[in-house]
Amino acid sequence: MDTENLAANDDELNTNQGLESHNEQDEKDFINSLDDDFDPTAADTQVQQQELEQQAAGAMVFVGLMTIEQTMKTIVHPRFEFDPKQAESVAEKIAPLIVKYGGNPPPWLAKYMDEIMAVAAIGMLSLSSYMQVRTLKAEDIELAKAKQKAANDDQQQEAA
Repeated sequence: MDTENLAANDDELNTNQGLESHNEQDEKDFINSLDDDFDPTAADTQVQQQELEQQAAGAMVFVGLMTIEQTMKTIVHPRFEFDPKQAESVAEKIAPLIVKYGGNPPPWLAKYMDEIMAVAAIGMLSLSSYMQVRTLKAEDIELAKAKQKAANDDQQQEAA
């Protein structure tokens, strides 16, 4: 009678706890899958891929910095230059973000991209307008100097 109760209790335990049963083939398949999980060459390839992505992102940032530097040379002064070590440091610091977000802005910033692009467009239009006005004023000054010089030359010729 006790044996019957034990058997009944075992059945209750199996149904109440939802124990899984595995056969020998399941165990062999599981053990074989563990052998396939780690491939050192795949890990090396993944590390190399990450390094290449970092280098490509760094190069992309560096090109952007060169563009900014050229713009600054046009706007501020023709001899303006970024410090090469600082530019390299900035590229190294920004590269992981480029890799992380795939060249796209972070999600919290992405929803404002239309506004950012509008401000950038207005800024570029304002900048080009400012540069044009500056060039026109410089031309006006040169023209006024040329007229003044011509007037002075005429006065000197009349006096002689």
